[in-house]
Amino acid sequence: MIQSPVITRTAADFVVEQLAAWGVRTIYGVTGDATLVWMDALARQDRIRYIGCRLEMTASLMASAEAKWTGRLAVCTATSGPGIGLLLNGLGDAAQDRAPVLVITGQVARKDIGTGAKQDIDQQQLITPLAVYSSLVADAAGLPIQLNLAMKKALSQGGVAHLAIPKDLWREPVDSPLFPPAPDRSNPPVDPSSLALAQTQIQESQFPIILAGRGVKESQAELLRLAEALQAPIITTLPARPYVPNNHPLFVGGLGQAGSDIASDLLKEADLCLVLGATWWPEDYVPASIPIIQVDAVPDSIGLTRPVEVPLVGEMTDVLTNLTDGYTHAPNQAWQKRVQSLRQQWKSRVEAEAAQNDTPIAPQRVMAALSRCVAPDAIIALDVGDHVLWFSRIFQAQAQEILLSGRWRTLGFGLPAAMAAGLSQPHRQVVALVGDGGFGMTLTDLATAVGYDIPLTIVLMNNGTFAMEQNRMLAAGLSTLGSQLHNPDFVRMAEAFGAEGFRVEEPSQLEPTLSTALSSRRVSLVDVHCAAPVVPHTKS
Repeated sequence: MIQSPVITRTAADFVVEQLAAWGVRTIYGVTGDATLVWMDALARQDRIRYIGCRLEMTASLMASAEAKWTGRLAVCTATSGPGIGLLLNGLGDAAQDRAPVLVITGQVARKDIGTGAKQDIDQQQLITPLAVYSSLVADAAGLPIQLNLAMKKALSQGGVAHLAIPKDLWREPVDSPLFPPAPDRSNPPVDPSSLALAQTQIQESQFPIILAGRGVKESQAELLRLAEALQAPIITTLPARPYVPNNHPLFVGGLGQAGSDIASDLLKEADLCLVLGATWWPEDYVPASIPIIQVDAVPDSIGLTRPVEVPLVGEMTDVLTNLTDGYTHAPNQAWQKRVQSLRQQWKSRVEAEAAQNDTPIAPQRVMAALSRCVAPDAIIALDVGDHVLWFSRIFQAQAQEILLSGRWRTLGFGLPAAMAAGLSQPHRQVVALVGDGGFGMTLTDLATAVGYDIPLTIVLMNNGTFAMEQNRMLAAGLSTLGSQLHNPDFVRMAEAFGAEGFRVEEPSQLEPTLSTALSSRRVSLVDVHCAAPVVPHTKS
């Protein structure tokens, strides 16, 4: 009798199966000597797609972006030594913005660990400042538990979890069942005494204001209902900008240097601030003392940077509904008039800025044109630079999704984030809004975008400088050494990569060119030659 051969599941196979069981559908990475066996395992299955990048930083930024806007576990990988070293920037972005990212790195063979062999480094020590969990897999028998712990901690704590797997361990057998996905976390009911105190403070307030963040995404109707009942002006963080209709009579813009002047003015006049699903509180643009009611589903987000009078931990929709239903007073008509008067002044100022017809093109004009051309449900990935400030000041959001490097603020975020969005949402319009400085950090992966046929449009703000740094240098009376950029011909470069390239040098060319590029199903780049004016409130 001929016996069938026994098929042994290797460590590499187990990792693939376990990730697939938890819903992972894409892994971003750069292959290397210590991950070759895992690459082979990925190639032999069809549940998870591997996206091979040119730069490890791109891979980790793609994972960070995916995790931010889906809330699900995202995965990136690289080899030992320089591989993990080049992942760190994107992992810093995920760590700072509390995005659940699992990073799996190859490690040198176990006999070489700690010997100073090629690419040997203590990966746990290297990644410790960025990770909620990091472990070296020393034996295949421990891999299932370590992988389960890493996934659980990344999701439960919102951050980076890391496993280093030696290159000689990938082929070892693993005889273990798969761990089931973690159950969805349910928020406990809000504390009744805290809710009652919040309702009392809201009743007594004459000049209430709301700061709304990403946490209101699933509670937009309840947010508007509460704001309208209180007649409280609404400030939003940049990621939450599309969650409030920008033409709503209570919307007053963003907060901080990238925000509106009237948001800071009204906040200083307010006697109560409701912070809803937000942790953004820029000290230079907020009053030193104002009573705060903070609502968040994550307890650790309450009172991150300043004490709050009333903390409300719970599901946002339920809390907002309770606050609205408990409000019985008539709103302050004088406050209503003040809000509307300032809002009209701000609207007139922004419209005048957006109507500029100079060359080089004013960045405000670019943002206004993008507002008119982009799809209402587009995904917009912002790189880091002064274009983000102009975007926040001018862009009129509808139902778009906005991705950004919130607290890490790394140059190079825009293109990788757009690529991740385009892969997971190919039916939606995807835009990367980048500066010439930030784009240079990850432009090598334009080849990846073209190679995987990811439909996206890159709007490149080309002003030949690191404008934010240059303007701060000028404000401080410093030399502008290091702020100038020697740029290539971006249109020809895009075409060399296999993308479409468009050049815009006159304001009249903006909307026709943007419309053409945005309607393309190919990778396209619009090189906009623009000015570098000083953003208001720029400080040294």
